[in-house]
Amino acid sequence: MKTLFDYCYYRISKFYKSFGESGYHFSGGVVLFGCIGFNLLSLCIFILSLFDREINLAFIYIVVIITGIFGLIFSSKKKYQNLEKQYKNEENSKLKGWLVLLYGIGSVVLYFISMILCGYWVNAKI
Repeated sequence: MKTLFDYCYYRISKFYKSFGESGYHFSGGVVLFGCIGFNLLSLCIFILSLFDREINLAFIYIVVIITGIFGLIFSSKKKYQNLEKQYKNEENSKLKGWLVLLYGIGSVVLYFISMILCGYWVNAKI
């Protein structure tokens, strides 16, 4: 699992680096952990709806802030450079890049779908 997240971190950071951003390694970490945060929120929404509990806005903010902080803590330029050496001659890089993009988009879409399915979006419980 660590290898999967390392690869996602590398590809997201590489995307930001290609635009000439100076803090590309931080951006990659924040975006990756943001996707993980959306996955956690989706899971929490499904679990809370099973127990007929409401999710409040403060909980959502806390999860987003904590995952953003983890993204900043666990990302470094040295880690990116090591991953860049490791994945320098990878096969099927275009396909893998599209899969990482789909993971990011899918995380956000899953969050909104979970809110709709559990009634948080329509009834505005948050």
